[in-house]
Amino acid sequence: ANTTEIFTEATQALARGAPTEAIDRLELLADRGFVHPDASFNRGLAYLARARSSGARPGDHGRAVASFREALLLRPDDASARRLLDDVRQELARKQARSGSSQHVETPIPSRALVGLLHENTWAALALMFSATTAVGFGLRLRRRTQSPWSSGALAGAILVGVGVLGLGVTGTATAIAQSLRKNTQLAVVVAPDARLLDERGRPLDRPPLLEGTEIHLTTLDGPLARIERSADEVWVRRSDI
Repeated sequence: ANTTEIFTEATQALARGAPTEAIDRLELLADRGFVHPDASFNRGLAYLARARSSGARPGDHGRAVASFREALLLRPDDASARRLLDDVRQELARKQARSGSSQHVETPIPSRALVGLLHENTWAALALMFSATTAVGFGLRLRRRTQSPWSSGALAGAILVGVGVLGLGVTGTATAIAQSLRKNTQLAVVVAPDARLLDERGRPLDRPPLLEGTEIHLTTLDGPLARIERSADEVWVRRSDI
């Protein structure tokens, strides 16, 4: 069957309340390398439907989180995917609270916390704006070079240069960091009920696990293990758990 036929079969399975069949078809599409926000969104719907059914399987909520998150990466303005992602996270939080699970909380590295305040494209746009501000400031300074340094034009140019250089330093750095993180790290979601934290040899560490649905960033994939982005010690998880 071709891609269109498989996607249609998955959609029909969802419509008649057969989430496992829909999951099988949508995972087949993913295995074939098919990437589309509608496929990711429907896969999230299928996992969420099964998680809420009597046929729920471990990891269904986490896979729903991963699917809706993927849909948002492909289509950031998808309000339905964002709403359903919030719903799944709330369901997971309630389930984990009932079970009394102890969760290891991963705090983002400082550079990610900074650039995460805005989208990469927004940082780039701001950098361009401050670059233009600096250029205008220099232009005013050069045009007024024969006048007193305290003239209104020269003073305005000096202020614009100062603001532009400072702003460009911050936004340019943030843009570069955001680009580096995008190219060198990979977003992942824990899909197992919990993911044990490991050392580089795969030996368990004496720390609470990462719970299902937790978002992490990976820096290295090495066989069955994946290294988590951290600013301090080296921590790994099993790739089968994410």
